[in-house]
Amino acid sequence: MVLILNESDVNELVDMKTAISCLESAFQEQSEKRFLLPERQFFKAADNAVVRIMAASIPKLSSLGLKVLLGVPAKRAANATYFAVLLLNPDDARLLAVISAGRLTQLRTGAASAVATKYLACSRISSVGVLGAGVQGYGQLEGLHAVAEFKEALVFDIDPSRVEALTKKATNELGVTVRPAHQIEKLYAADVISTATTSVKPLIFGENLRAGTHVNAVGSNAPNRQEIDHSVLLKSRVFTDKTEQVLKEAGDLVIPISQGIYKPENIIGELADVVAGKVKGRTSNSDVTLFKSVGIALEDIAVAHTVYELAIKKSIGREVSF
Repeated sequence: MVLILNESDVNELVDMKTAISCLESAFQEQSEKRFLLPERQFFKAADNAVVRIMAASIPKLSSLGLKVLLGVPAKRAANATYFAVLLLNPDDARLLAVISAGRLTQLRTGAASAVATKYLACSRISSVGVLGAGVQGYGQLEGLHAVAEFKEALVFDIDPSRVEALTKKATNELGVTVRPAHQIEKLYAADVISTATTSVKPLIFGENLRAGTHVNAVGSNAPNRQEIDHSVLLKSRVFTDKTEQVLKEAGDLVIPISQGIYKPENIIGELADVVAGKVKGRTSNSDVTLFKSVGIALEDIAVAHTVYELAIKKSIGREVSF
């Protein structure tokens, strides 16, 4: 029997704080090298359909599986499924569950930035800024709210209606006060800035960042995308979710490195090693810190396994015989 879990099931089973705790455990395993993370597979079909396949194994957490990401650029049908996780039994690799992974992806992305903020930002956070008011922008706000008691959030998006929708959702679901930032420059007043856009041009610049700011850069997940200018890298203590993957996929680093502006050896380390206490994150309250994330399967599969365990415990989902 295989358990089928839809978006509603995932949303019911796991909240942001649970996802954050799950990722902290997964990062401990990553730091100890007790995991397998094959290179992400990517191909584009003749009709421009994009397929990404990412897998991970975390033996101590009994987590084994893969996530498939599907889609055509700029085309998304309402209520359609573009993300799915296949969760496997680590003992004999039989299929345990098929999990719709839209909400799961939002949770793990927001949770990764939340963990980074917990370990890299200054201890006192009074305001946060979010660049991009889409699904991941909301996930960033949700994650930050789970680890910091800030007074207000500033949100910028080129589409004011998206900011309005995010504001209503955050007020109703999180009880967070959100103010529209009518110019990107307003975000620099925040103690923590999260970027979640598909921009191919830098939007955040180092010369405008105040001392002590922490930045979560999660939107640039392709070599041609670049949300943050090289000046941000040069001003920051830079950490990644998986350095090898970031250096292949994230335009935020790929572009300035190819131009000879930034060197890979300037990256301080991976977030997992900060969580494990092996690498120092912030050295002073004046440090500017940056977490560059492209999203790794270790995060997806760890959260998916937690979803599965809770589903079995609470008898949620639908079992089918394949």
